[in-house]
Amino acid sequence: MNKKETLNFLKKLAEGISVTFGPDCETVIHDLRSKDEVIVAIYNGHVTGRNVGDKLNLLGVYELEEMENGKDFYNCLCKTNDGRLIKSTTVHFKSNEFHYAFGINFDYTKFFDVSKVLSAFMKTGVDVTKVVNENPNEKMFEEIYKEAIKYFSKDPKTMNKKEKLDFIIYIKDHGGFSLKKSVVNLAKNMEVTRFTIYNYLKELGINPKDCK
Repeated sequence: MNKKETLNFLKKLAEGISVTFGPDCETVIHDLRSKDEVIVAIYNGHVTGRNVGDKLNLLGVYELEEMENGKDFYNCLCKTNDGRLIKSTTVHFKSNEFHYAFGINFDYTKFFDVSKVLSAFMKTGVDVTKVVNENPNEKMFEEIYKEAIKYFSKDPKTMNKKEKLDFIIYIKDHGGFSLKKSVVNLAKNMEVTRFTIYNYLKELGINPKDCK
């Protein structure tokens, strides 16, 4: 397809996705060959507050050089200035004639709030027989940590920052931070400092004082 045909195809795809998944799903197309890498089409732009003609905005999670080089990003966690949680994916369509970045940004804040309620309701904790010993809090935290690794199928020591933030959200939602020395144990397991964990918590809008 030539440039015009590709853009028309992407516009139809973007509109179809935005309508299918509703007002919380923004789809956006950037022309990375234009002077300011502007938005040439956007649907449900209220999700990030952007409009056609706006300059490239990386939402705080993408590197400009990687974006311009055409690196695809899948299911990344973003957070807006007003605290909403966004799942973001960007894929590139390139040729000698054009370079379009096609983005999907889904505001899942409402779903996250519901998941917290459901998680709190359904959570039973780990098997009590595994934690009745001289260090119950530490053992219980270890069980939650192991379950998180199973859930993500990846050790957090090998994760990138975005994945680590998602990992920490899982720990929080499963009661990990209600246990004594949770931050210390998490830092030890992830092989980072406590201050790094505190910074991650702040980025996620979690008050470190609420964590034991």
